[in-house]
Amino acid sequence: MKKYIIMSVFLGLGLSSCEDFLNLIPKNQKVVTTVDDVKVEMLAYWSAHTYDATPVLSYGSSSNLSLPLYNDVNTHLCIYGDNLFLEEFNRHSDITEKVMSHFRVDREWKGLGLASAMWSSAYCSIGFMNSIIDDLVLMNPTKEEYETIGGEARMVRAWCLFKLMQFFCPYDKDAYGVPFNSDSQNTDPQPRKTLTELYDFLEAELIEISQFTTTPEPWNFFCNPTFIHSFMAEMYMYRAMSAAAREGDWEAAEDYSAMVIENYKIETSSGVLANLFSTSNVQYTTKNNLCALRLATERICGIGGQFTSIWGLNNAQQPSADLWDLYADNDIRKQAWFVEAEEEGVKRVYVSKPQVSSWGPAGDVLVLYRKAEMYLINCEAKCRQGFDDEAAEMLFKFRQQRIPGYNEPIGNNVLDEIVKERRRELCFEYGSRWLDMKRFGLTCKRSYIEENTSEMIDDELTADDYRYTLPIPVDIEIDYNDIPQNPGWTTYD
Repeated sequence: MKKYIIMSVFLGLGLSSCEDFLNLIPKNQKVVTTVDDVKVEMLAYWSAHTYDATPVLSYGSSSNLSLPLYNDVNTHLCIYGDNLFLEEFNRHSDITEKVMSHFRVDREWKGLGLASAMWSSAYCSIGFMNSIIDDLVLMNPTKEEYETIGGEARMVRAWCLFKLMQFFCPYDKDAYGVPFNSDSQNTDPQPRKTLTELYDFLEAELIEISQFTTTPEPWNFFCNPTFIHSFMAEMYMYRAMSAAAREGDWEAAEDYSAMVIENYKIETSSGVLANLFSTSNVQYTTKNNLCALRLATERICGIGGQFTSIWGLNNAQQPSADLWDLYADNDIRKQAWFVEAEEEGVKRVYVSKPQVSSWGPAGDVLVLYRKAEMYLINCEAKCRQGFDDEAAEMLFKFRQQRIPGYNEPIGNNVLDEIVKERRRELCFEYGSRWLDMKRFGLTCKRSYIEENTSEMIDDELTADDYRYTLPIPVDIEIDYNDIPQNPGWTTYD
């Protein structure tokens, strides 16, 4: 019976209009009759993403419920940034013309497929969590049941909303938030909220949920103290630099990142760093492991998995020269995340992070937060508050864990060193570099080989360019909700 309950939920998702991703078409409330049924709904959601939960869905039936960050999305975002030498996309015959057309658009920072994929996946998840929360409330759960199930659903919803804000909202324009609706029964078009409204909602949600007492379940991934504190540290860091900034944001970012840091040891070997992203690990889903929430996601790809399959080829992608030059020779990250090879007398360096399979059920391991990121958030928060000496000392200790025998002074521009360290540490991790360039106001510089002329092309995206904010999809949102487009995106050509 439970299998049919879940399948009916997802069938409804698949058949409902794609025009309104803020809401799900209300399903027959008689189908869900107990708290256990609601648990099955939640299990169904996570079984679409992990292999630690009991599989109750077929591969294809979960396509509407991919997380906002998955394999193809990550590849798009890597192309957007400055960490790849893009010639490698041209030199492999495996790339089809369809993939190359996406690649050419991405080179111009106008990948509409990226925007649509992130927008629809985030709002489908938000809508599904709204339904779960409403179903749960109708079942009159105990306090423990509500906090365990409702806490997880609200955390997933909050995280998806935050991803939308990071990629689709300009930092300096409070009026340009994203639409948001927490009521599954309300199917009316929604206006764009302000950044202030959205950050206030997130802050209140996370503070309340952080007080919940939850019972471990196969699908209880987001609603745990480590994830909540990591999320809050990142949220305050981003709000502190936005039009919705509040006094005390950097202090809060420092405090919450410190809560995570004090409970976990930093990685000190290349083997541990490499395995952090490896799909060969039989324990696909782990909690509180080196401060890493690892989700082995199904490869649900908008363009047939072709981007992902290219990334998964041996010797497929080269790092940009300026990224490679940032690493010391004995930096353990060189061994963990890159491979050096000689081809026809030419030495090349290739990216092996994250490790992505070409085909098969598990596409990659999605690491949402880890202790290294919390260290760097803490360093930045100290620096932003004027505690440069403390920040420098912390950054020095961090580098000692990455570079054996490290004993060089940090320098006077501590913030600049933090930016460089974030680039070294978080490269190729789900848009981190792209968001950093947007947040720090950096110019994106890239090089690639033009496939028709073999000419080296240098691209540059200045810090004030509107393309640092993704466009709101016209066909699936603006035409339906009649909301204003992000500034600069007047056309798609």
